[in-house]
Amino acid sequence: MAERKVVKARGLPWSATADEVIQFFSACSVTGGADGVHFTTNREGRPSGECFVELDSEEDVTEALKKDRCDMGKRYVEVFECSVKDMEFAIGGKSGGGAERDDWGGADTWGDDGVVRLRGLPFEASKDEIGDFFAGLAIEENGVLMVTDYNGRSSGEAFVQFTNGPDASRALEKNKASMGRRYIEVFRSSMEEAKRAQSIMMGFDGMPGPMRGGGPMR
Repeated sequence: MAERKVVKARGLPWSATADEVIQFFSACSVTGGADGVHFTTNREGRPSGECFVELDSEEDVTEALKKDRCDMGKRYVEVFECSVKDMEFAIGGKSGGGAERDDWGGADTWGDDGVVRLRGLPFEASKDEIGDFFAGLAIEENGVLMVTDYNGRSSGEAFVQFTNGPDASRALEKNKASMGRRYIEVFRSSMEEAKRAQSIMMGFDGMPGPMRGGGPMR
């Protein structure tokens, strides 16, 4: 049996439908059509702005990744390759087939990473300001990875690794909280995504990064 191929799309309009996602990835063959598009919800059961898309081949994944930061409506959509395991965990938690999202604070359901991703940061934001944003929560030493573009400029995104699952879970409660004049989006993430982001950065400028767990933020 061929290995299943999956990408994750983030930043979707809340109202996005499976058909609109398929149209967005029109150059790709989506496995099973609309049945190959899996939306996730937040802890209140509302659309999270994220979905997983199953694709037929590695070539389809390559085409899908070309849509990273392309617009859907008035929003730009981020596209990442991800594992089937990550997808099944996320949609299992939503449907009741796996860990419930209210249990994300537990060590077993969060996993060993304790990583969240921030988007919408002021471009001048510092690691100390991110620490202040999460005041009262335990961040790993050197546990903040600022994401930059190919010119070394801030992208307005960062990964933060917490020392424990409960604090990582509480960090999600800061979603849509303000830093300066901007509201910050906070997403559950993983070491895998952080590694991918850093590998891209290292390809441009060789930046070292932090994080534990054999990942980029050590």
